Amino acid sequence: MRINSWCGWDPLEEVWVGRHHLPEYFDLIPIQNIREPLKKIAEETEEDYQSLIKILKDYGVQKILRPEFDVTSRYGDGIPTHATNPRDHHWVYGNKLYRFENKNCYNKLYNEYEKDHCDVYNPYTGIVTPVTNHMEAPCMVRFGDAVLVDAVTNDQRKWLKKELKDTKIFWWPKPQGHRDGMFCPVKPGLIVSLIDYREDLVHKKIFEGWENLYIPNESWEKTTFTNRDNNINKMLKKTGNKWYLKDQEDNDELINFINVYLSKWVGYCAESVFDVNMLVLDQHNVIVNSYNKKIFDTFKKHKIEPIICNLRHRYFWDGGLHCNTLDIRRQGKKERYLNYAD
Repeated sequence: MRINSWCGWDPLEEVWVGRHHLPEYFDLIPIQNIREPLKKIAEETEEDYQSLIKILKDYGVQKILRPEFDVTSRYGDGIPTHATNPRDHHWVYGNKLYRFENKNCYNKLYNEYEKDHCDVYNPYTGIVTPVTNHMEAPCMVRFGDAVLVDAVTNDQRKWLKKELKDTKIFWWPKPQGHRDGMFCPVKPGLIVSLIDYREDLVHKKIFEGWENLYIPNESWEKTTFTNRDNNINKMLKKTGNKWYLKDQEDNDELINFINVYLSKWVGYCAESVFDVNMLVLDQHNVIVNSYNKKIFDTFKKHKIEPIICNLRHRYFWDGGLHCNTLDIRRQGKKERYLNYAD
């Protein structure tokens, strides 16, 4: 099957990698203090994507696809958008690809799978806004024949029940936003998490026999990143903890511009710890953002090789390696990994 992905740890064969506009997109912005930093973000974001793509190719990923922008477009041509985090509103479960947002830069990708006669959920062909519009795909974590679901609306919950008839759905008792910023099933039997499940009876039961590498004291406020420099904290106050750019702490023109005109580009990076936002290539190789002793020590015990790929602007885009990709095809089939009664 062209589309086949039941979990996040089977060997990866086909994947999407995000994309941003070319630096030239910002040429028409007249203010240098705004234009040049935005061009630098564009240039360095693509450099980091190319580093990621090289790792994927080196580890045998067969097909890498990307969203596409009109290279002739410039800032001011319509509503500015980006495609750095395809995982945010696109989802693959089993042999089906789901589209939860209507951005033109993804049209070519969906057309390719539709022409290949794949099973595609693409509701953006009429004028009616679907109930799944902007559904938070990272809040649906796949475990073979089961899915754990976090922050969805009541109508979306009804849609999921109808759509996933042959799937066991577990609803998170306390919705907390994008789950992949705080919870990563690395392989059967191992989770890296910012959440301690010892007091959660539901999760304690379904994850019976799993090791949960609980990483305490690694919330946003306690990370080395936010505490090492007063300039960082100064800028975070100006952006409401939503985003950060190195060396732009005193560039109020840029900060105000992004806060007003590009607010939909940034997320809320205070909710994410990117050490957990990993891309698993297979059960022995995992791409990570940076070194973390506890994670690396646990990986060594499980014979997992961490591969560092640093995304320099993850605190601007509010997206790590998992957010920046979408696994379309992995080897493997529908299996049971969690402990539950039929």
